[in-house]
Amino acid sequence: MSRYSGTNTNGNGETGLLTRWVPEKLKQSALYRWLLRLTRALQFLSAVISLGIFSSRLYKVYRLVNSLKTSVGVNRAFGAVEGILAAAVLYTLLAMMMTFLLRGGGPRWLRWLWVLLDILFVGAFIAVAVLTSPNGGMAGPRHCYNNRDKANNNNLTGETASATDHTCNLPWGTFILAIISTILHAITAAFHEVRNRHKQRHEKAMLERNSESAEQQM
Repeated sequence: MSRYSGTNTNGNGETGLLTRWVPEKLKQSALYRWLLRLTRALQFLSAVISLGIFSSRLYKVYRLVNSLKTSVGVNRAFGAVEGILAAAVLYTLLAMMMTFLLRGGGPRWLRWLWVLLDILFVGAFIAVAVLTSPNGGMAGPRHCYNNRDKANNNNLTGETASATDHTCNLPWGTFILAIISTILHAITAAFHEVRNRHKQRHEKAMLERNSESAEQQM
């Protein structure tokens, strides 16, 4: 009876939207744990690289805009993408550290918080993919211009192309990485590490044995 109860409690402690559907043998394997940790590491790398790429593009846009009237301002889409990517770098760094440092991913409430945040970042990276889309994205590639054409405000919305703008195609990288990050965050929202049940059962059996011995001695 105690063995059944222990197993049931552990099952209720699982987090992740689809973890319960993973075969038990796979869930308890080192391969499963390291695949999830690798996914977290890839999320972080994707966010950092994407932020670096997009920041290079934003710097070029910002320099051109600052040389015009202050009322023009940078397209809000650039600020939105930059903010999402910066938040993603911070979150993925924290989540990756917690995944490696905390046994089983930490307490249950924290693991469900990761699920919620991963779902939010799925939506956020979909927004980044839309904004940096090569097909009309407000912060996407093909928005190319140079200093010679800066007096025309249409250049700041990408209606005039310039082959000399070498940062023009950088948002392609952000667009592709946004799609990859969407998939990675969906994976970590769906699947979580589980605690080693065999070890937990062994520890529980040892505790029961120790308590029985103590009772007998009394």
